[in-house]
Amino acid sequence: MCTIVIIRQVHPEWPLVLAANRDEFYARPATGPQVLLESPRAVGGRDVERGGTWMGITNEGVFVGLTNQRGGRSQGPAPRSRGEVVLKALAAGSVEAIDRYLDTLPGDEFLPFNLLYGDARVLRAAYARRGSRQLRREDVPPGIHVLPNDMLNAPGIPKVERARLLAAEVAHRPWPELEAGLKALLADPTLPALEQLPPLADGEDLPRDFLQRLQALCIHTPLYGTRSSSIVALAPGRVGHYLASDAPPCEGPWRDVTGLLAPTG
Repeated sequence: MCTIVIIRQVHPEWPLVLAANRDEFYARPATGPQVLLESPRAVGGRDVERGGTWMGITNEGVFVGLTNQRGGRSQGPAPRSRGEVVLKALAAGSVEAIDRYLDTLPGDEFLPFNLLYGDARVLRAAYARRGSRQLRREDVPPGIHVLPNDMLNAPGIPKVERARLLAAEVAHRPWPELEAGLKALLADPTLPALEQLPPLADGEDLPRDFLQRLQALCIHTPLYGTRSSSIVALAPGRVGHYLASDAPPCEGPWRDVTGLLAPTG
């Protein structure tokens, strides 16, 4: 996943609303939302290549989502898949248990990543970097925020400010209008001017016109782009809405997968 938009303690009905795009190489196989775990029951997409996931939600309203860190691929292969972190955090089942899991996680055994986790009460971001075994963490304050391929609200990244602007326009509106606005946000193709691009990350060596395309919220390039999207609304102890598109959000269709969180039997 590459962009997560956060609306926290802003909407009058839903204390936490999240809208996310997953950007990946088209050749990497993946599935749409499915049941990932039975206890706690958790739903999210599945990375077929490594078996993990980039995002998931439990039936009690715990969210975990991961974005890769810019420039991380230049550090070579890692012995462990980042998708493993999301699955194990979901299995922990609560924010407090995820904190304990992250306390023991050797972050330098993975390629760098940014992890968003929490529920309608508490939301945190954690950062794993090579050369540091301990993950740095911060609480996400109330407001509108964006977790891109970098730290929360990373300055100098055009898509961060674009997403915050679009989210602010709809954040207080009734759910049907908010849902429509977030779908439009995730499908937004706007490109910044070349002079607005952030400096290259350490180890990056990519053409400027390609980097410009990566600053769209909905990315389209010949080999890499926005593959799927999700919109989630959480209240204490429950999931109000979980919508998913298994295609680029500009193409859809969207479907309501909230029912997958209901226990069976």
